[in-house]
Amino acid sequence: MTSSHLFLLCLLLSLLNFAASQDDATIMQSFKSYLNLTSDVHWSDPDPCKWDGVICGESNRITRILLREKWIAGTLPQDLGKLSNLVEVDLQDNDFSGPIPDLSGLQYLRLFNVEHNMLTGVVPPSFTGLKTLIVANLNNNYFQGPTPLFKNSDAFVPIFNGNSFCLDTPGTPCDPRVETLLSIAESFGYPVMLAMSWTGNDPCDSWTGITCSGSDVTMVKLRRLELTGTISPSFAKLTSLETIDLSNNNLTGNIPTELTTLPMLRTLNVSINNINGAVPTFSASVNVVTSGNANIGKDGPVSHPLVELLQKVNKDKKI
Repeated sequence: MTSSHLFLLCLLLSLLNFAASQDDATIMQSFKSYLNLTSDVHWSDPDPCKWDGVICGESNRITRILLREKWIAGTLPQDLGKLSNLVEVDLQDNDFSGPIPDLSGLQYLRLFNVEHNMLTGVVPPSFTGLKTLIVANLNNNYFQGPTPLFKNSDAFVPIFNGNSFCLDTPGTPCDPRVETLLSIAESFGYPVMLAMSWTGNDPCDSWTGITCSGSDVTMVKLRRLELTGTISPSFAKLTSLETIDLSNNNLTGNIPTELTTLPMLRTLNVSINNINGAVPTFSASVNVVTSGNANIGKDGPVSHPLVELLQKVNKDKKI
């Protein structure tokens, strides 16, 4: 290789490293927007490598995020999985909520500690499949679904205390009813108030909003819970459902056509939300309540002060 070729190669590598460091900075600025930082966490400098609890390596790539006992509230953004040089994440003793995002891009991650937070949802395979992971501490959150089984059998994984897993044995699937209801919760962003109640492997055992006849789920009543997100098509898998009540929330999107296939359904109440789109055609025996959705029948939400005021007034009323 000639000296000119070597120079060009070095220049190219330098440009790639610079671009990657700029990407890291953009991701960290996005991460910041998801957080409610406390006064002792200083993240005002334009350069994230100068932020409290953020450590950078060569070429200003983010390698460690260490924010233990800062009482930060917020969620973990999807872009976290793009910090490809990240080695350690320690967020113990904070108020993070929501699920663990796709972390399959973190091929150097060795430590992930989120003990004592309010994280929810199913622990994703993109995380448990990381071969480099040495320490994974998920204790004292509200994680749901199967107890995770990690691909790296040598990883140190403390006993999973204080979570909402369906069964104790790692990797054992949950009851199909549990899997379906967790899929429904996923469309709502895995809210904490559900994760605190939806524990164990029997949804008929005192789960909030769930009514059963024997072992069949017949009613899902989740009204006035400030739910956000969308209505999951997975409701259609609960074929014994007679009532779905999601009224007085902040749900968006369409009513899934899959719900029209429920053979026992008698009431679908989605009133006083932000639902849009055409209402699917249900059987004549189904009472479909959609009042208080300003954009029902329209292609998408329309923002207008009068519409917002009407929705606020409607939410304050009892139906």
